[in-house]
Amino acid sequence: MKKVNKDNFIWIFACGLLVVLLGISIYLGVSGWYFKNDFSYTTDLELGKTVSIGIGINEAQAIAFGVDGSYLSGEKLPQIISVSNNAEEDIYLRAKISIYSGQNQTLKMNMQTTINWTYNDQDGYYYFNSTLPKDEKVTLCSYVLLDSEENYKTDTKYIATIVLESLKASENIQNFWGYNIENDLTI
Repeated sequence: MKKVNKDNFIWIFACGLLVVLLGISIYLGVSGWYFKNDFSYTTDLELGKTVSIGIGINEAQAIAFGVDGSYLSGEKLPQIISVSNNAEEDIYLRAKISIYSGQNQTLKMNMQTTINWTYNDQDGYYYFNSTLPKDEKVTLCSYVLLDSEENYKTDTKYIATIVLESLKASENIQNFWGYNIENDLTI
């Protein structure tokens, strides 16, 4: 058996310590432990500011803005959101809104859409009533509404997220979305 001298022991200890520290940093980075209790969410958008989103063929876009928990359930908050078609052809659109609370919980939120959109109770999406022609723009909503059945904590910041999805007009949207705009709409 070979005897370990003092110089080798220091190098073995240093290498072992670096391996342990690397393992801990990878674990914390992957698990998100450092950010788990952070309730000071920040977003680039502010509630009440007009937002314009450009979307192309077969894309999904998401926007998020902070909502203070001091708003009351059922309260109507001004938020104008418009969508422009950046594609080279007509597209179908759908949108969904929700609030993330920070405790792996998603709360319901609603939008007061323009007359061009229809809400589907089964999947929670708002569908644009027809195709949006290329280089055209449509307003999605003028207000967002906090769900009247949810309870919001006054000392908590929430993130409201709106996800927009598009499909080109030649696609069979029934196969992708399970909803046929021409047949399922009651205008």
